Amino acid sequence: MPLPSGILFDMDGTLTDTEKLWFQAETEVLGELGRPWRAGDEMAIIGLNLIDAATHLTTSLEIDMDPAALGWMLTERVAKIGREHGMPWRPGAYELLELVAHLGIPSALVTASHIAFAQLALEQAPAGTLQVAVTGDQVKVGKPDPEPYLLAAVRLGVPPERTLAFEDSVHGLTSALAAGCVTVGVPLKVDISGVAGVTLIDSLADADEAFLRSVMAEVRPV
Repeated sequence: MPLPSGILFDMDGTLTDTEKLWFQAETEVLGELGRPWRAGDEMAIIGLNLIDAATHLTTSLEIDMDPAALGWMLTERVAKIGREHGMPWRPGAYELLELVAHLGIPSALVTASHIAFAQLALEQAPAGTLQVAVTGDQVKVGKPDPEPYLLAAVRLGVPPERTLAFEDSVHGLTSALAAGCVTVGVPLKVDISGVAGVTLIDSLADADEAFLRSVMAEVRPV
């Protein structure tokens, strides 16, 4: 059974449990803007490109601010929190990255976050992994559009249909599927059971070498 030609990882909620860092940043920044932010409010923007998320916030909370400016404020704040507390890896994430490096599979980070925050994960990831990063500020259209995953496959030099993508959100899964990737869902806060064409696992700790081979075995050779 073949291994993937490349593995593509979402960051927030998939490799790292950074949703709580984003919630802290959103709570602090929006509070400073006079817009209270409550637990659960973040569900509407999980998986969205930063600008799309900021646009949703400025509209729904009636904030008189350019969405790009709000997005930058949130990015600066969450990066500050991440530097202070470190990136919280999800169970099995670091070990899976180590396995990917051991197997010699090229890998990429495909995240809606901007590079200022994603850089923290790139710096703390195991050596020989995440050779490519596609961040929200590097694409014209973010998730759920397929552009981020298509660009990651191009940068890795592998056909998207021979890549394996790991995601935790409906927007992310939709993006990966539309790009033609073999797609695995690892739920965190959002119910993703209704997304067709996705293999679901409880934890990245379940993604051993046998799993990587078996999930790719169903794909017709290119």
